[in-house]
Amino acid sequence: MKLLSVIILLTAVAFSPLYGQSKTDEQNVKQVINGFFQALSDEDIPSLRSYCRTDFTLLESGEIWSLDTLEAKIKPYFGQGARRINKIDFKKIVIKGTSAWVVYFNQADMELNARKGTINWLESAVLTKNEGQWKLTLLHSTTLPKKK
Repeated sequence: MKLLSVIILLTAVAFSPLYGQSKTDEQNVKQVINGFFQALSDEDIPSLRSYCRTDFTLLESGEIWSLDTLEAKIKPYFGQGARRINKIDFKKIVIKGTSAWVVYFNQADMELNARKGTINWLESAVLTKNEGQWKLTLLHSTTLPKKK
């Protein structure tokens, strides 16, 4: 019985770094996604880009966008006093080595010129880890119909 207890304890100690790393990776993946949308809200292009690989691809409304396309699409709205508050509801995170894929609901409460609205998306993201850093590789965004 003592031997079994020692084996269980040693196994738990041996594998605890792997468990901790997985949790840290999951937290870091969430932070990248949250940070990306916060940078979008803050109108902070350098920060937005820092969360993405240079070959980042966004699938948005049936179109394929690069980081340059995304920047060109959002920049005209900067400086107009818009407010955007993001709510990310993570549904699934799968991490396999240096790759991760994520499924989440994204809700943005927005305000511009005293007009308020909410937009909801179902999104999936693929991230890759390079030199200890998770970066967005692919983001697929599907706008959900307005609730009646």
